[in-house]
Amino acid sequence: MASGCNTHSTVPGAVVPDGGWGWIIVFASFMLNFIMNGITFSMGDIFLRPLMDNLNKTRGPVSAIFGILSAITLVTGPIATIFTNTYGCRKVTTVGACLGAAGFLASYFWANLWFYYLAIGITGGIGFGLIYLPTIVSVGFYFESKRSFAMGIAVCGSGLGTLVFPAVMPYVINAPLWFDYEGALLLVAAVIFTCVIFGALMIPLPQEPSEIRRVERKARATTKRQALKSGTATSKNDEQQKQLLPKNRESDIPSQEGSIASRESTVVVDIQHECQYDDKRRISLSDLKTNSLYINNSIDKTLSRSHKNVSETVATNLPVVIARKDVFYQGSLHNIPLYNENTDEYHCQMIKTSDMTNETMKKAENKLFPTKIAEQIDFNLLKDAAFALFVISNVLTNLGFYVPYNFAKDLAADAQVIEHKRHWIIMSIGIGNCFGRVLIGYLADRSWVNRLILYNVTLIIAGIATMFAPFCNSFVQTHMIYAGLFGFFAGGYVGLISIIIVDLVGVDKLSDALGVLLLFQGFAVVIGTPIFGTMRDVFSGTNRPYFWPYLIFGGSILLSGLILFGIPVLKRRKERHQKLTKHQLQMGVLSFSKQNLSVFEQQQQQQL
Repeated sequence: MASGCNTHSTVPGAVVPDGGWGWIIVFASFMLNFIMNGITFSMGDIFLRPLMDNLNKTRGPVSAIFGILSAITLVTGPIATIFTNTYGCRKVTTVGACLGAAGFLASYFWANLWFYYLAIGITGGIGFGLIYLPTIVSVGFYFESKRSFAMGIAVCGSGLGTLVFPAVMPYVINAPLWFDYEGALLLVAAVIFTCVIFGALMIPLPQEPSEIRRVERKARATTKRQALKSGTATSKNDEQQKQLLPKNRESDIPSQEGSIASRESTVVVDIQHECQYDDKRRISLSDLKTNSLYINNSIDKTLSRSHKNVSETVATNLPVVIARKDVFYQGSLHNIPLYNENTDEYHCQMIKTSDMTNETMKKAENKLFPTKIAEQIDFNLLKDAAFALFVISNVLTNLGFYVPYNFAKDLAADAQVIEHKRHWIIMSIGIGNCFGRVLIGYLADRSWVNRLILYNVTLIIAGIATMFAPFCNSFVQTHMIYAGLFGFFAGGYVGLISIIIVDLVGVDKLSDALGVLLLFQGFAVVIGTPIFGTMRDVFSGTNRPYFWPYLIFGGSILLSGLILFGIPVLKRRKERHQKLTKHQLQMGVLSFSKQNLSVFEQQQQQQL
């Protein structure tokens, strides 16, 4: 691969539009995030009380629906990665939209708690997972130098969706036409299905792996049809030849090699004639019998050679990109030293191709699906103490991350906030989320900012804001203050995850690390949300039933930020025994032994 990595050649898949139709992709990703995350984050606000009343269940079992939905969305990440690489963002988004819509549609017909777990939680979660990942991947393929800006716009749809859905859905539920919350579920299903429209806008680039596979499949299918047509056309000639055999038992018959060779060469796409023949040549009956066997097998041989020829043609004329390792990175690529030093070499390291032989793609297609999933999750990364601590921190974060989203309105009801103002609280989270993703993301790309400290501060303030929630009174403004703070710093936290992973393990291991992280995040969400709801039910007889649940789970978020101050200690201890390699430094791994140096100064030292 290195041979193609010089200043006089373009690395396959390295040329991206950085604009043009890419902005349509950004719009599509924005709308997909708007719909998917808007629904996910507002489920508790919209459906908690109606489901409790209709199913006659407490908060614990009902909130498990929301926890399963969010957890499955996260855990589906590695699976969605495989499907996206194989079939492309457009098809995966379409299937995800149909699955998600089908899950919510099914829940309209049967009001049963366990069926909701299956329909909304599992089916809807898988659908949302298949929608979410393409929103990131598609932008990553279309943008490079402007990726941070484009990604920031796309993910802001999450906050705006959290702002709009809680404001609109209460009126839908209270309208007699919609028959209470079941009609709202039906409307949500219809809204999810509109994701098909935005998925259709995700036109794949020629170098995307799914597009390469599509071109090859189309070429193979064309070749097969031509081979079958040729076989049908020659079958009549074969029958006539057999009828002539008794009459010419010992006589010489004109050679069929010419027609055989001609027939074969017309089947293969763009293949020159390899066989030359002499019109005067004669063969005997024994030779004819041998050639008859050749005739019968010519179609199979031709088809085999055609497939080989098509594969070589596709591999030769198109850059066969298998994967791009930095596609999930939401920060500026200028944070990666190698990108600044040698862009072509960086592309060689990041863009995995089939080396123009098509063998890599064949091996990938022949792998079992569990094997492909295992390749997306590298548990060996947990041997790195700093990354393991980061995973533990994320588990603690996600135990309480969805709490304000799912229970803010119920907390306001306990505090006797005026009913029509209660949805203002989660709307405040949505507004804060929009600003937090943009502003904190901007700060993270500044060379003078310590990104780890910024990340820790976002978690600490989000945790404190959550712990403050049960102290709010009947004035909605007090709830909006904690909600706005939580939304702002929670949005920043989400945007910083990929950036901190790169600082710890390098951009070349980002995809593998995210696979591990998403599994643990999903586990935390699926247990944290119902446990919180159950605790609220247990303390229902007290004056402040939400006091201890919010204090404990908010403290979990706070603790997740505090423990990460141990990362520099762990990294320095490791670097005393084993220094970072040049490759690790080039891939963006920060050397914490140079804690007082800026990123720019570190890059200067690496070049010396």
